[in-house]
Amino acid sequence: NMDLRSLRCSAILKLNQAEKFKDFEKIYFPYNIDFRGRAYPIPPHLSNIGSDLCRGILKFAESKPLGPRGLYWLKVHLANLAGNDKISFDERAQFTDDRMHLIRACVEDPLKQDDEQHRWWMTLDDPFQGLATCYEIVRAIDSGDPEAYECSLPVHMDGSCNGLQHYAALGLDRGGGTAVNLCPGEKPEDVYIGVMEEVIRRVAEEAAKDLGDIGDLVMQKDKLTKEEYKMLTNHKAAKLVNGLIDRAVVKRTVMTSVYGVTFIGARSQIQEKIEEKLLASGFEIDEIEPEIHQACGYLASLTMDVMGELFQGARQTMNWLTACARLISSQNHPVAWISPIGVPIIQPYRKTKAHSIVTLLQTVVLVDQSDDLPIHKHRQVSAFPPNFVHSLDSSHMLLTALEMDRRGLVFSAVHDSFWTHPCDIDEMNVVLRECFVDLYKRPILETLKETWELRYPALKFPDLPEKGDLELEEVRKAPYFFQ
Repeated sequence: NMDLRSLRCSAILKLNQAEKFKDFEKIYFPYNIDFRGRAYPIPPHLSNIGSDLCRGILKFAESKPLGPRGLYWLKVHLANLAGNDKISFDERAQFTDDRMHLIRACVEDPLKQDDEQHRWWMTLDDPFQGLATCYEIVRAIDSGDPEAYECSLPVHMDGSCNGLQHYAALGLDRGGGTAVNLCPGEKPEDVYIGVMEEVIRRVAEEAAKDLGDIGDLVMQKDKLTKEEYKMLTNHKAAKLVNGLIDRAVVKRTVMTSVYGVTFIGARSQIQEKIEEKLLASGFEIDEIEPEIHQACGYLASLTMDVMGELFQGARQTMNWLTACARLISSQNHPVAWISPIGVPIIQPYRKTKAHSIVTLLQTVVLVDQSDDLPIHKHRQVSAFPPNFVHSLDSSHMLLTALEMDRRGLVFSAVHDSFWTHPCDIDEMNVVLRECFVDLYKRPILETLKETWELRYPALKFPDLPEKGDLELEEVRKAPYFFQ
């Protein structure tokens, strides 16, 4: 009930803001950039970075004719919002065409009671954006001339596991780049499916093992060696989770692996999904909580091992960045660098001091965050690789925004999700690829190392990781790089 109350209050605040601004010809969102260079709208309730509801009620102020390809991209956009984004663009457009009767029913009466067809939009991954897209598709078709129909609905192109895309480009890692769509292909690669399939194979293999005499000593741990005990616990864990692993189980861990997820964090992410599946299978999870915890730890280790093997280039680059950050923080300096677009970045992590002030009415906690405080060495090290990648993805976004503005095209973005008018999607796809290739033709890691060597002459930084044979020019021809 408390969650529902919170969601209801949030929705009311968003709708109240929309009501106040609905009659304005244009509204503007002031932006701020964080210490890594990432751009965020300042308004807290209504903005394009908000929830599905926010995005579903926002349009560009300017309308543009759909042109020859605009309706096609609206259909692709609807398929994406329905979660059907692992097939080719043509198949996504066909997915929408095949459901045109549902789309028309939703537009005719989206709230009709006890009618699955009219409420189809509610089953989409992003229902409010989906409903808005349904309206635009029907209006465009019913206008009689879809190419001339004036549309102001943003269409999105999203990066494919964007953090890994940046790592693959940094290290010219062909294997990793192929897995995250940096290379041309007839259909999009799904990195989560690739990791899932390998994890499933290893779990099934472990569960099928015959441990012989070791299995008979399950209740006599004192008679097992450390290696035998580990074999036994892994076997038990594999038997518990075998058959429960799907894309959703590994997705969050894969997604956050490039942003420095810890083993504990990965275990927690996986445990949440595994418990849902065990509950659905009729298990009393409270009774087997220790076994679940141990099994999810095994699964987290396995998933991270598979990620390290599939993305060796990313792992080597991440390890190099971590080693350099450890050297710098050992000198009691915060890790600092300059992003490719010239934003100076200093990691703010310091050992803050909390002071409690007790009054008759309450206790107030004041936190001292002065730059004179000693740095938090562990956070300086662990946070640097993800922060460095965020400075690169923000550079790519801002370079794309500048080029779109130079061409007179409307552009908005939420980190690695780039938005424009449906008629301009093809041109934006060219621009964002050109900006990405130009960005990674720069000697980013070499420049980073040189600046640190100048600033810290007493430190011996490790050699740069070896690069692979990925050709950056292939990105220009990769249709599912952003999709």
